[in-house]
Amino acid sequence: MNQFIVCVGSTDWEGINHRPQHMLRGLAAAGWRILYVNAPITWLSPLKNRSLLRKWDTQWRSAEAEPGIRVLNPPVVAPFGSMWAASNIWNQNRLARAINAELEREDAVSYVLYTLLPSAADLLPLLSGDCRILYDCVDDHAAFTGLISKDYVTDLERRITKESDIVFATSEKLAERLRAFAGHPYLMPNGVHVDHFSVTADKRERGQAFKKSLDADVVVGFVGGIADWIDTDMLAELAELRPQYTLVLVGPVLTDVGRLAQLPNVRITGPKPYADLPWIVQSFDVGLSPFRLNELTESVNPVKVYEYLAAGLEVIATPMRELLPMAEALHFARTGEELAASVDGVVDGSLKTPPAVREKIARDNSWTKRITETDRMLKELLQ
Repeated sequence: MNQFIVCVGSTDWEGINHRPQHMLRGLAAAGWRILYVNAPITWLSPLKNRSLLRKWDTQWRSAEAEPGIRVLNPPVVAPFGSMWAASNIWNQNRLARAINAELEREDAVSYVLYTLLPSAADLLPLLSGDCRILYDCVDDHAAFTGLISKDYVTDLERRITKESDIVFATSEKLAERLRAFAGHPYLMPNGVHVDHFSVTADKRERGQAFKKSLDADVVVGFVGGIADWIDTDMLAELAELRPQYTLVLVGPVLTDVGRLAQLPNVRITGPKPYADLPWIVQSFDVGLSPFRLNELTESVNPVKVYEYLAAGLEVIATPMRELLPMAEALHFARTGEELAASVDGVVDGSLKTPPAVREKIARDNSWTKRITETDRMLKELLQ
């Protein structure tokens, strides 16, 4: 069997480990060859972020990134691909040229297209060879803010859902959306590498050393992208209400954090390597998942919650739909005052969850289980 996967990603391979990195590394270990297509930039992208100019020099090129995984830097594309059909079709034609060249080089005649983007609906008829399709729906794409047409993105998603051989949904809300498109989604939530985050003496020692370097008695921590779906106002209110606690935010800053940055008990570290996260979270007394409650986040299945649980942390989260079934292992807060009171309860010991409950949820949601099931389904698809 020619086990080859082309993954059209929504982020670059290098950087933060998202769902596709976890899944594809596991599939590569199971014998699949992977071509990962980085997220393209548009002609206008460098106007907002000049560092993206480097992608003009690397477009159309590919290189081996890890054993079994090759990464393609796609061509620069036209803007407004999520608004206008003409832009997306033109962009997908350019992307198809780059992918088809890689398929020819790899002699991949039969393969799986693993897409996380509904825009690939216009890519499908342009690809060479015998292509089977996995659509991995991780977000409500039409609910994102920015330069998108909700109606157009919805139409793209309807088409990719109908044309896919396998459809994954990371949350029940997304599954409901895909069923409305006449799809038959398979619920495949996010997961955690349990052993990577589980507590060891070394991780705890390094975590306590980091906590000491912060000169903090109590650390309330968050790991993840700090974007507009994170309730930064609630976090700022917590820091203002409890100046004796140190709030540590680990991850790329993708939204305005001016209010947080000016508070003396807030530390914004920026992104950290995935290898360092297990000992960093061991410096936390509490792990936070402070998503805003809106149309977009109703569909989110947050990886960080599984990671906190695997690390043995008490977790305080906003009551997102996907977290409600895990209520026995979590504490919920909707406002800064509720969040502050919950942290107080964890610190004084009045709010506790049984360690066995946290551990069971983490192990039931391991990436190993997700990867094994995906591997089985894809092999059956190519038979």
